[in-house]
Amino acid sequence: MITRRNLIWLIPLFLALTFPLWRPPVAAFLSPRGGYDPSLANRKLDEHNFKLETVHITQSENGKITLEIEAERAYTGKNPDEIEMEKIDAVITSATGEQTFVTARKGILDKIGSILTLIDEVVVIKPKDKFELYTDLLIYNDKTKIAHSPGKTQVIGEKIQITGNNLIFNTITESYDLGGRVYCKLANFSAPDSTSP
Repeated sequence: MITRRNLIWLIPLFLALTFPLWRPPVAAFLSPRGGYDPSLANRKLDEHNFKLETVHITQSENGKITLEIEAERAYTGKNPDEIEMEKIDAVITSATGEQTFVTARKGILDKIGSILTLIDEVVVIKPKDKFELYTDLLIYNDKTKIAHSPGKTQVIGEKIQITGNNLIFNTITESYDLGGRVYCKLANFSAPDSTSP
């Protein structure tokens, strides 16, 4: 006697016995169309290239913003880890919260190295110290907190004006190192008294 219970066992048995008959048409139906091209596995994927207008970039460290950049335009650099920018306004914030304002015509931000390279008409203003810096190339390393200008640099402070062929500025110790031919102009400077012993 064939019951419903026995009928359920007959269906898989029937499929297994007739497998050689229905396998070729099902395999043909399920096979991918167009074949397989092995060169597709080795192809180089497209890089993420972009070009943006009116960009705002923020970099933070330990939950505090250390670098904010606003640029009129930004696009992918020659290296995929670099962002090239035009018409830059940047704010660098120290660990104590002191802000330094920077402008430049062009710039490159290396995201991996945390290096900001500023090019053409670079102006750095530190309002707290009444300090201004003018140069055509400035490289700021956010990891070491050191700014380096390898070309002619002019520093203007309260009652002082210094021009040098290069500059290294440590933002942590706030020490300046000007090299090359250095010209210094001091305001309200009087010569030492020659009558004193």
